[in-house]
Amino acid sequence: MTNLATRPPKPVVETSSFGGGGILGGQTATIIASAGTQPADDSKMAATMCAVSCDRACSLCPVHNLLCGGLGRDGGAEMQAVPVASSLHTIPARRLILHPKEWSEYVPIVCSGWAMSSIALPDGRRQIISFLLPGDIVSIGSLIAPLSGHAVEAITEVTYRKFKRDELKEFLFARADLLERLFKLLNEAKTRADQLALDLGRRRADERIARLILRLSEKVARRSTVRTQTFDFPLRQRHIADATGLTPVHVSKVLGELQRAGMVEIGGRTLTILNTAELQRVADWR
Repeated sequence: MTNLATRPPKPVVETSSFGGGGILGGQTATIIASAGTQPADDSKMAATMCAVSCDRACSLCPVHNLLCGGLGRDGGAEMQAVPVASSLHTIPARRLILHPKEWSEYVPIVCSGWAMSSIALPDGRRQIISFLLPGDIVSIGSLIAPLSGHAVEAITEVTYRKFKRDELKEFLFARADLLERLFKLLNEAKTRADQLALDLGRRRADERIARLILRLSEKVARRSTVRTQTFDFPLRQRHIADATGLTPVHVSKVLGELQRAGMVEIGGRTLTILNTAELQRVADWR
């Protein structure tokens, strides 16, 4: 599988907001640059923070809360430009965004689409560590080190923004309030890893799958202004199997049982939770 970063650079069209007002400003500029190259006008890129192609409101984006949200005055709408350059990239499904052994000076952040972070064994088996949605940093470790150790693959078409690590670290470490938010993200990542170890080591198959559905439902809900029990669900059985340590056959059996019991309904690319209380009971959700 080939990383797009190894291919010849293609033109990237970026539409970015900057200036004063709104999230980062009221003016709009279209910037055309080659992927992986420095744009012609560094001052415009330095004022760029979040991708306007993002399909979620900026105020709901965890990265906005970490960076943009920390730049305004308390209770005020006035914002400053983020002094960190970035570039926008789009990658098709089933292509690598980040290779586990790729040395990179950038921190990629998902703007739209679904991706997954995983670790693979030499024989090709893999464990999916997390599913990444808009606003997620593809690897929290990439904020600190140039090698993440995780493979990050697009599940659907993914648009992501890349920030230079050194500039991002300098910006974050200069602000105690933002550094505290970064530590909170690192702690949440550790908590998820501990929970995954517990799920894989001690929970039954139906508990693992029910908990995965509930976690994804909560994650989608935090990134949406509309509260609904139906959400986009582009995962295949192999994704669920690799995330829960089961076989695709076993996943198919458990999903069938959950649907026949009237707890969930899966159709096309969506999943609907029909009976939250019962699904939580199966999941041992506390």
